[in-house]
Amino acid sequence: MRIQNKLFVTIAPLFLIGIVVLTSVAYEAARQSIVRQVKESKQLLLQQVGEKLEAINQNMLSVSNMYYLNPNVRDWLRGSTRSTEYEKYRALKRVVETVGDTGNYFEHLKYSTAFIGFNGAVYSSSADEQGQYDFGEELKMRERMPDKNKMYWSDTYLHHGKYVFSAARYLRDIYTGEELGLLVLDFEERLLFDAYKNLTGVQLRIVNEAGRILSARDQSAVGSSISDEAYFAKLSPYASGSFMAEAEGESSLITFRKVPQMDWILVETTPVSVLLQDINQVRDLILYAAAFILAGLFVLSYYLSYRISAPIKRLVRSMQQAQSGDFNVPVHVDRKDEIGFLMKKYNTMLVRIEQLLDQVRRENELKRSAEIQALYSQINPHFLYNTLNSIRWMAKTNDTAMVNRMIISLVRLLRQSFRQGQETITFEEEMEFLKDYILIQKVRYGDKFDVAFRIENDVRACKTLNLLLQPLLENAIFHGIEPKPGKGLITIGAGIREGDVWIAIEDDGVGIDLDKGRRGLGIRSVEQRIKLHFGETYGVELERLEEGGTRVTVRIPAIKDNS
Repeated sequence: MRIQNKLFVTIAPLFLIGIVVLTSVAYEAARQSIVRQVKESKQLLLQQVGEKLEAINQNMLSVSNMYYLNPNVRDWLRGSTRSTEYEKYRALKRVVETVGDTGNYFEHLKYSTAFIGFNGAVYSSSADEQGQYDFGEELKMRERMPDKNKMYWSDTYLHHGKYVFSAARYLRDIYTGEELGLLVLDFEERLLFDAYKNLTGVQLRIVNEAGRILSARDQSAVGSSISDEAYFAKLSPYASGSFMAEAEGESSLITFRKVPQMDWILVETTPVSVLLQDINQVRDLILYAAAFILAGLFVLSYYLSYRISAPIKRLVRSMQQAQSGDFNVPVHVDRKDEIGFLMKKYNTMLVRIEQLLDQVRRENELKRSAEIQALYSQINPHFLYNTLNSIRWMAKTNDTAMVNRMIISLVRLLRQSFRQGQETITFEEEMEFLKDYILIQKVRYGDKFDVAFRIENDVRACKTLNLLLQPLLENAIFHGIEPKPGKGLITIGAGIREGDVWIAIEDDGVGIDLDKGRRGLGIRSVEQRIKLHFGETYGVELERLEEGGTRVTVRIPAIKDNS
């Protein structure tokens, strides 16, 4: 398979996986965000309704306290059966007046008042009850009122064709503690409905602790029970909360809040289909967009695979033209794709280069040019071999992006190193070639070292020998940083002093043996090139730093194009 096709079948599935993962994560994040916001919103709404119900409870406590402390009510309930009819009439009249006065304080609450005395006296302010005081249902409340000091709220029930509910409280003699009777305040169910009727899109129900529905937007549900629903058992241990559960045959968001003063629970159910209606529309839009983008990415991946493989082909053609240097380390060829072809052509180039060098020697060119060319050729095999070996392994691991960058950097280095008739370049160009070389070595060594440039602006336009600093940087990496445990730093600085350019390459590595370092091929070849080109006055100085590391100082004349 051609490397272009290998790249395509590698990149295209990555795009597919990326789009699928991205859309899935985006949808799930949006879904969770909506559910979270809805939960918070529902809880806030239930809190507002609960506060309204608590306000009703507080008002009823105030009403009951007024009757509890009223002497007229107390005297009437304590009245004897031996009282005359007139005395009974007068006592009842005072009670009726008291009820009227109390009702004026709470006009916003529509309720009826009933007194059921344990002495047989009964009274109701409801027009429906006049003349027919059958309070059997209310008297049954006594059985469900274990705490005689607390107001008891009944379930909703039909009363003269209307849904009503009651608040009942014991009335006692405040001096003796004698139980005198019951105070029963009857309300229409609409009083509860008014607490949430303005909440649009809210399916709220008010239920008691047994699950019986006391109030609901759907009047037909009043009086029924939700105790059989599986989610109802989850409400008991908590004061409020939200969770997903099955409700009435479909998955729903259940939000609840208890009203402890009245022993009621506010329950709101929102079907998931309604909850996620808008996000599902967005999901469909995302899927259409993802399909369109994916089609475009497949085209792009094919284009990228072509663009990545094209530099390799250009490198092969470029290396066929490279005809300088002394390369005597052939590359082992073990593959049949474009990289293998590149290696074969590179080996052919090595043979041809040797032939050209022999021809140069036979033609007896000037000794200086021959020596410079020979020394120059000794520099290149180090990084060429390692670079191509790195490219080979990266190609095996399908690191196409880095392969592309490595080949581009190598092409620029080879193009410059094989440039005929141009031994000098500007420092600006030399820095660019060093950056390419650093990129190549960083691929080999990973995060082993960093390089810092401290080049004065006046130096950038000065001339230097082509690839003069590369062997020195290579020595700093191989002999200084590589043996050092941990990460190292190489600093390259340059400035003009007294008409000369001083270049310092300093590393914080293990340090170098001065005699061995000066005998090494890299430093020796650089020094010989400098002396052959600029004269014996210039050269290289090697220094071992006290704090560890090595500093190599290069001195050459400051030469510019207009000099």
